[in-house]
Amino acid sequence: MSIFSYLFGDGTEAKSARPFQEVIQEIAADQSSSEGFETLNDDALEATAVLAAVRVIANGIAQVPFKLLKKQKNDRGEEAASHPLAALLRHSPNDWQTSYELREQMAFHLILTGNAFCFLNRHNRTKEILEIYAFEPGSVTVTQNADYSLSYRVQTGKRKTIDFIDVPAENMWHIKGPSWNGWMGLNATKLARQAIGLSLASEKFGANLFKNGARPGGILSTEAVLTPEQRQQLKEAWNEQQAGSKNAHKTAVLGGGMKFQPISSTANEAQWTESRKFQIQEICRAFGVQPVMLMADGATSYNSVEQLLLAHLTHTLMPWFERIEQSAYKALLSKEEKQQGYYIKLDSRALLESSTADRLAYYNQGRTQGWLTINEVRALEDLPRSDDPLADKLTPAANLFGQTATPTPPTTTENQGEEPNAN
Repeated sequence: MSIFSYLFGDGTEAKSARPFQEVIQEIAADQSSSEGFETLNDDALEATAVLAAVRVIANGIAQVPFKLLKKQKNDRGEEAASHPLAALLRHSPNDWQTSYELREQMAFHLILTGNAFCFLNRHNRTKEILEIYAFEPGSVTVTQNADYSLSYRVQTGKRKTIDFIDVPAENMWHIKGPSWNGWMGLNATKLARQAIGLSLASEKFGANLFKNGARPGGILSTEAVLTPEQRQQLKEAWNEQQAGSKNAHKTAVLGGGMKFQPISSTANEAQWTESRKFQIQEICRAFGVQPVMLMADGATSYNSVEQLLLAHLTHTLMPWFERIEQSAYKALLSKEEKQQGYYIKLDSRALLESSTADRLAYYNQGRTQGWLTINEVRALEDLPRSDDPLADKLTPAANLFGQTATPTPPTTTENQGEEPNAN
């Protein structure tokens, strides 16, 4: 029974509060369908921890350069900027989206449902890819044929205008997440539906608890029996002074032998707070994101921002990068282009941008130790290539062996091996 039920109801004593688990189970039941505890993708994103986890991965995938490279004779990759596919990947895949927007959309689909589907609009004769755009995962039905090839059927229209089109496999870029059968990714929102549903239920419990800011710092009680009219007057006076966030934690001053009784946090409220923290950790586990990336309080144990970003890149983003790169190589490049040395890469170095001093030290080390050329350094800084013939040559490690780039052999004497003259 709530505070106001006791004050303005029939005057009976309040029963002891129900266990927090029972309250959560009742609220969580609202998230259930006839088929059980089911949470749809849109509903899952209403949980702030899910939204933050998906967004931090999607931003990482979308913000790095998406490059088409070609392996050269020296086995080093150079960006194939003149290839038609390069502009689609790096800048604008279609008339209404940027590369960032498409990859962000793909990432949301992939992370939540385990699958991302992009239509490859090819030239009828040359098979060149003219544009790329994403289908909503729920509109695509995938079938594995007897020969293990995959067929794709896409639903178009809504309600009375629903239609289906069959998309050839060569026109579909299908990125799969972790998979059980090998041809369809596992749906993360279904696998983590209990954790997500409990998080939503906890949020609803908190919203109801603090609804309208009516959580008072204390209440007034009296031993007198109140008439219905007096209860109504007390209710109106209380609401005038206490209801609404602007009056939160104020104390009402009333006559009539009233006594003030302070109210502290109940055990249920304390358990609710702990449950909220635990659900953030559970959702982080489900999506493979470190809690500190969700701005969870007290979650960091890293000594520097660089270590934090490196751990996030290594353990969270790189598996997704590799998955996208390999699927793009398989779906977007022809057999001939693969033989010519073309490949596709998400450049993760953009996530590790450091200070100017750190970059200069890195470049200087690469130049003096002979593993970076001048033009490679200029490319990393988005500077034009140098026409100097030496700009593409590796500099010998002169600081180790001197200007001759080779160690000077020891001087030999006729008396080598004899004891030196004491004189």
